[in-house]
Amino acid sequence: MNNMINMIWVERRKAVRSRIPLWTAVFSMLLPVVIALMILISRNPEISRKLGVISAKADLIGFSTTNWESFMVLTAQLVATAGFFMFIVILSWIFGREFADQTVKDLLAVPVPRSTILVAKFIVYAVWSMAMIFLILFVSLLMGMAVQLPGADINVVWEGIVLVLITVLFVILVVVPFALLASVGRGYLLPMSLAVVTLILANIAIALGWGDLFPWSIPGLFSQNKNLVGSAGYLVVAATGLLGWWATDQWWKKADQAR
Repeated sequence: MNNMINMIWVERRKAVRSRIPLWTAVFSMLLPVVIALMILISRNPEISRKLGVISAKADLIGFSTTNWESFMVLTAQLVATAGFFMFIVILSWIFGREFADQTVKDLLAVPVPRSTILVAKFIVYAVWSMAMIFLILFVSLLMGMAVQLPGADINVVWEGIVLVLITVLFVILVVVPFALLASVGRGYLLPMSLAVVTLILANIAIALGWGDLFPWSIPGLFSQNKNLVGSAGYLVVAATGLLGWWATDQWWKKADQAR
């Protein structure tokens, strides 16, 4: 237990001393602000005329008729897409920096089981990701009140918050395998490159009607309508997270770390 606490403290210390938490926090706050800005533009005819292209996009997406319910759905969809990349950045940094900074041999020389080191990294990843989401939710609620969204109701807002949190949990789990990619690729390039490919495949799976069984499509489908994901989808997401954890653990235990 002491080893685990110490390793969590070490990983937390690494994150705090870097600039990545600051940039992810800024990105998290920017996302709901952009949605609120689009709502204001679509509602204001004069601004719309001056910013015709942006206004057309806002109206196309339906920002002009946004209420609290649809606003929270938009926030959940934002988490399922932009949050997907943000979580991969976080996870890739946590695992890939050891290779990029050439500190992996020093880390493995610590008299602590490798599984303990990995669990500590995943705990920091989960806590960090949830902190960013709570920040997004907080700023989203402030922006919703600032633009005076209609349909304000505590039950509607709470259901929206639950939708966002479950979507986040799905994204956190399906991103776990990217820790293996960061380890195998010994840095950030491989997971970040495959993130784009994965998102393309997720959209193809949805178009083919397989989205509810393709793990990286499920968060996006759930954010649109939770009824689009059945019990099989929940199992797929859980299995993806567990398999990613197990594969990363096995790689760190068995792979040649001489470099």
